Amino acid sequence: MKIAYLGPAGTYTETVARDLFKHTELLPIGLIGHIIEGIDDCEFSFGVVPIENLYEGEVRETLDSLTAASDAKIIKESVLQIVHCLGVLPEHGEIKEVLSKDQALGQCRRYLARNYPGVRTIATSSTAEAARIIYEEKRLNAAAIASEEALGQSGLEVLAKDLRPNNKTRFVVVARDHFWDEERGDDKTLIAIHPRIDRPGILHDTLGFFKGFGINLEYIQSRPDGDSGYIFYCELDGYVKDEPVARAISAVRFSLDPKGQYSDTVKVLGSFANSHWKK
Repeated sequence: MKIAYLGPAGTYTETVARDLFKHTELLPIGLIGHIIEGIDDCEFSFGVVPIENLYEGEVRETLDSLTAASDAKIIKESVLQIVHCLGVLPEHGEIKEVLSKDQALGQCRRYLARNYPGVRTIATSSTAEAARIIYEEKRLNAAAIASEEALGQSGLEVLAKDLRPNNKTRFVVVARDHFWDEERGDDKTLIAIHPRIDRPGILHDTLGFFKGFGINLEYIQSRPDGDSGYIFYCELDGYVKDEPVARAISAVRFSLDPKGQYSDTVKVLGSFANSHWKK
């Protein structure tokens, strides 16, 4: 059994993966898209990736990759308290650039604006990768935002801790759809809605189906589809096979695509136990 996570070693994702898959060998993979593609291709049994931060919102690469996947689905979610630290080489000079994952840079923008105004920020594939780059390239005028563990593993010293207090990120476990669990009684379902038609009030009418079936929406995001439309991501209270949820999804699909021309009008990205991670 192969378990992939967003690497390299030392990322927050590895911390979550080790907690969920104890005593199992883990494989660090550099891109979220490669993890989810690997699930589709049966290269990995499970994958662990970030999907949403309390302050910065959704991780777009995760949503985009799940939308493009054939069989990969979310089967579980987990939350981690995030403690970002600023790390530098011991012999560092004046900090002129800060490296980290785009989400981490966004989460720490207030700290950077207050303490390092005008500093250049550089996005990397992960927080741990930022620390590795600074160490291997001996960037004396650069700092990395990462966990204290990741900074230490790359030989960096910590200048400041907890750059964004009370910070949390939601991670998800992804697997092929035959790994789906049965209903647990407190579940939620994430779907992608991709209308191929445009008319006034289309989103209002679509969301009305969920209200009509008494389904609460926990989350909604929109994303350009690369053409002239949008994909709407909705997270619903309830298991995908619950009658109200199933009927609402069917109603939305028929409303937007009555002739059944498009397979991606409504796509279920996962159905899993609700961790109530924001509480």
